[in-house]
Amino acid sequence: MRIHPMVPSNYLKVAIAFFFSTSGVQMAMAQQTPNRKVSTKADTISKSKDIDEVVVVGYGKQKKTNLTTAVSTIDGKTLENRPSPNVANMLQGSAPGLVVTRSSGRLANQGLNLEIRGATSVNGNVSPLIVIDGIVSSSESFMALNSDDIDNISVLKDGGATAIYGAQSAGGVLLVTTKRGKSGKAKISFSSNMAFQSPSNLPKRLSLIDEMNYMNLARKNAGLDPEYKDDDLDYARRGVEFVLDPTNNLWRTYNQKDFIKETLRDTYSMMKNNVQISGGNDRITYMASIGNLQQDGIFRVGEDFFSRWNTRINVSAKVNDYLKLDIGSAYTTQAINNPQDGGYGLEGGGNGILRQMFNSRMRFPLFNPDGSYYGSGTSSFFGYGLLKDGGFKRDRKEDFINNITATISNIAKGLEFKLIYGRETDNRENRTFNRTVNYYAGPTASSIKKLNDPNSYSVSHTKYILENFQGLVDYDFKLGESHSFHVMGGYQLQKWDKNNLYAQTKNLYVNDNPSLNFTGDQLNKTNSEYSRSEIMQSFLGRFNYNYKGKYLFEATVRSDESSRLTQGDRIKVFPSFSLGWNMTKESWFENIAGGVLNELKPRASWAKVGSKASLSKNANGDYDENGGFYDYIDQLSSGSSLVLGGDRQSYLFLSRLSAQNLGWETVETRNIGLDFSLFNRKLTGSFDYYNKYNNNMLVPISLPATIGIGTPMLNAGQLKVWGWELSLGYRDKIGKDFSYNVSVNVADNQNKLLKYNGTSNVINSGVNRLVEGYALNSIWGYKTDGYFQNQSEVDKAPSYKRLLNKTGVPGIGDIRYVDLNGDGEISAGKNVLGDSGDLVYLGDTNPRYQFGLNVSMNYKNIDFSFFIQGVAKRKFKPSNELIQPALAPWNLPMSFQMDYWTPDNTNAAFPRPYLTADHNFVNSDKWFLNGAYARLKNIQIGYSLTKEALKNMPISRMRIYVSGEDLLTFSKLGVFKGVIDPEQPQGVVSGYPFAKTVSLGVNIDF
Repeated sequence: MRIHPMVPSNYLKVAIAFFFSTSGVQMAMAQQTPNRKVSTKADTISKSKDIDEVVVVGYGKQKKTNLTTAVSTIDGKTLENRPSPNVANMLQGSAPGLVVTRSSGRLANQGLNLEIRGATSVNGNVSPLIVIDGIVSSSESFMALNSDDIDNISVLKDGGATAIYGAQSAGGVLLVTTKRGKSGKAKISFSSNMAFQSPSNLPKRLSLIDEMNYMNLARKNAGLDPEYKDDDLDYARRGVEFVLDPTNNLWRTYNQKDFIKETLRDTYSMMKNNVQISGGNDRITYMASIGNLQQDGIFRVGEDFFSRWNTRINVSAKVNDYLKLDIGSAYTTQAINNPQDGGYGLEGGGNGILRQMFNSRMRFPLFNPDGSYYGSGTSSFFGYGLLKDGGFKRDRKEDFINNITATISNIAKGLEFKLIYGRETDNRENRTFNRTVNYYAGPTASSIKKLNDPNSYSVSHTKYILENFQGLVDYDFKLGESHSFHVMGGYQLQKWDKNNLYAQTKNLYVNDNPSLNFTGDQLNKTNSEYSRSEIMQSFLGRFNYNYKGKYLFEATVRSDESSRLTQGDRIKVFPSFSLGWNMTKESWFENIAGGVLNELKPRASWAKVGSKASLSKNANGDYDENGGFYDYIDQLSSGSSLVLGGDRQSYLFLSRLSAQNLGWETVETRNIGLDFSLFNRKLTGSFDYYNKYNNNMLVPISLPATIGIGTPMLNAGQLKVWGWELSLGYRDKIGKDFSYNVSVNVADNQNKLLKYNGTSNVINSGVNRLVEGYALNSIWGYKTDGYFQNQSEVDKAPSYKRLLNKTGVPGIGDIRYVDLNGDGEISAGKNVLGDSGDLVYLGDTNPRYQFGLNVSMNYKNIDFSFFIQGVAKRKFKPSNELIQPALAPWNLPMSFQMDYWTPDNTNAAFPRPYLTADHNFVNSDKWFLNGAYARLKNIQIGYSLTKEALKNMPISRMRIYVSGEDLLTFSKLGVFKGVIDPEQPQGVVSGYPFAKTVSLGVNIDF
């Protein structure tokens, strides 16, 4: 494990000094606090906790029994001791309706995406709004949270719960509450976790001789001469590595070393440490923590390392009988040393480093006999040299979040005022040095190939500032003993600022120690700057009515005004209404339920919510976090391609028309739900059914292409979303020593594009994002019927001329497509709805039936838990490299692809080898796989030392545990098992691999 200096030199000293001084103050406080006796009747406490459980909601709290909206809660304890660097990844399967997907295993950037109740718009990713301790925060800050600092997370799902956040609430809301101190003796907690990771899905390369034979067979079936001659095969069999070709003085190579093992680690480590101090008295409480995470990556050569420090201080002070102050401060610093990719990219297609590794020819070595890097053509693996000597890509991030809340109460009965100010400042620095690396295909300098030529160095500085001011008034009152009211009103002002500076230079004097000043090539120096700002002010209110705890009513309203829109369209109002009926509180209910049913609460809600994220569009209409700030004015761009008088001239031109009547997308939501509990609240559960209608979705205006500039958007699209959610939990004790808790959640979500812009009836084979009348990301492809097994079947086959460019005639061992319309050829017709030939709808890529199962057990001092999450229905197509060996001469087969058709293997996973055989790999039901899976997300077993064992130590609790993350995955991927992950359909050929993690940890309380 490498320890990187991540913070200022005096940082740890200051933090440690703070902790010790704070604990000293607390000890003094504790001496002044009288001892209190606490009742420990477990059954009474358990029932009381269920009945009086308080849930964090928008701008306040409510008793769970009085909720009329769809809200799920996640206890922070379920996130503790998890060997994962990212909070969002830990939330997979934790709450019904909350879908967390990831596309990469890359350090600090796992391509995580959060979605509540499915898609909301076709415009970008309408992610949940993140609110940390009452302050709107960025998703990056949320993902970088120290999981040990989280007390609970509320997931607001229906419009009744989210509408109070107005234009930011269409994607749902995550309310994160961090831990705070409690009155009492100072408590010091220490936790440490040492983890070891290994890649979960790495395909195996073929041996050199098997690769040669396969490629020769693929060329033979395509009617081409073999690539490898008899002498090549002989050299490979005899283990000859280099033969100098006298005709060109270049090496003929026959490498048989596995350069994947030379480049990637089998195991790599991660370590998490955290110290937390909390305590206080009746006047002041505090919690302070410091945590560190160090994580190595999979690359054996070059830089691949992530480090993060988290600090947090939460203080609550009762100044007098009328004023209370809550102050929170958090500082996070991160360092990410990314693998150098020379501008080719680490992930993705093209010449990405990972793709090169699995597609480069085995025959080409990493090194020449003299130790220099070998390189020849496009089929060599250049990645090793780039990773080791190609420079660096280093990212540094600093997040500083401060908030203060002043609460004024006791002025009048039930009246409370709050003034809240929060500020988040994010500073990011990216430095990239592309160092020139030389490769040689022969023993002479004339065979040199240079990458990163010329060398270059770039620096980017980005600063985000999010400011938030709130003024809230709460008033609780009763009319008689039966009618309870709560009224809340408030004002909120939010401001976002983003500034970026970028500079790059090329042709540095030296190929080491880069600096923007170390170049004489002034013509290749570039720099740029941009700024983005947005202000939104809001008025909001909530009204609650409660009749004897039986009949519940809630209404909220919010008015938002944004600087992104024109003067006349800036204000939008978002209302909501919800109802609930606690049937168990009816006098007649007990006779019906017989004491078995403890809670039965039907509820319903209606709301209109908004999507601010949908305005983030660039000139091409694609999602862009920097787009959409000034759409209400005509936009100018600069150019320099105009030639006048023999010289290039700089100029300005109109690049996009303004959208004068642009407005927020508004989503109408409906929800009906049922909360219930039975058997003295041992069994609890809830069910929800919902739908969402986005009736004014932004779509591009259809104008003639001759207009020549970007066209504005119009609120004219329609999208319908619907689904259901179910959660169940059961807990009990057997005897006095054994207790257990089982919870399960299942959710489903579907959508349909009702209206776009009148042109979305075009369909192509594969995934079509926008087709009216179908789900987003609908799949269209051909039906198949196995392989051609003999010449008679080939002779009777329909024409493949639209699929196979030469003769249009397939061969034995090729995929057999079904001529659904009986016209004698396999085609897509006119590629439009109603005339798509043999192209049919195969489903969509959206995950269905997401589920989670959490089981925990305790026996005396031993605890055991496991958590399973997954998806019961999903379709996807792997990358071309994974399904189509010999896609091109430089796409090489892997071991799992050896299950191909032969006369003796007629039910093979793959058709016969065929170089560039596109006709066998068109989009069809054969290649869209069943992506359903169940994953053992976490398993943990721990042992807590007895009080007797600790009596001579200054320790009140000590627990040792072993934990595992993502250890097992069950799927129906067939031959692709162990090659791709259901969450990563493109596999490691195009993405950083996921990891299995095993860790050993300890928790100590002093």
